[in-house]
Amino acid sequence: MVVHISAEERKLRDLARALRSEEDGKAMRRDMVREMRAVLNPTRNAARAAIRAMPSNGHAGLKLRSVVASKVMVQIKPSGRFAGAALRAKKTPSVRKFRNAPKRLNARKGFTHPAINNPSARIHQMGRPGWFDDTTRRDRAKHKRAMAGVLRAAEQRITSKS
Repeated sequence: MVVHISAEERKLRDLARALRSEEDGKAMRRDMVREMRAVLNPTRNAARAAIRAMPSNGHAGLKLRSVVASKVMVQIKPSGRFAGAALRAKKTPSVRKFRNAPKRLNARKGFTHPAINNPSARIHQMGRPGWFDDTTRRDRAKHKRAMAGVLRAAEQRITSKS
């Protein structure tokens, strides 16, 4: 009995060999993460600069702007169900009981909090509306193009092995 292998089956077999030669994809995954991080880092730095530029009346404790800026991070998940890259502003539990500082400072309508001397009174404050959203929205198209380029490079790397 003779078994004939079509061109598509050959390509698939060669692709499987190329993936195995990538040592479970560790080197390729590491390079993809490095390239994705390089794409998002300038936007992360711009978001950090935007929140640091917020005016301040001064406070004796930790600098709120600096803590919020330090919580802006690039998160990359190269595999799994929700694979992708994201720029996130994490919560700030350690700053003056202001856990949602990044979210509240970014809000267009501002935020309210209890007055220091009179907890029953509420004070309305404005942060720097759009410091995160506007900064990231401006670079969204550039990020999508760059991520597509990273994926194309990974695809070419795999197909060149076969």
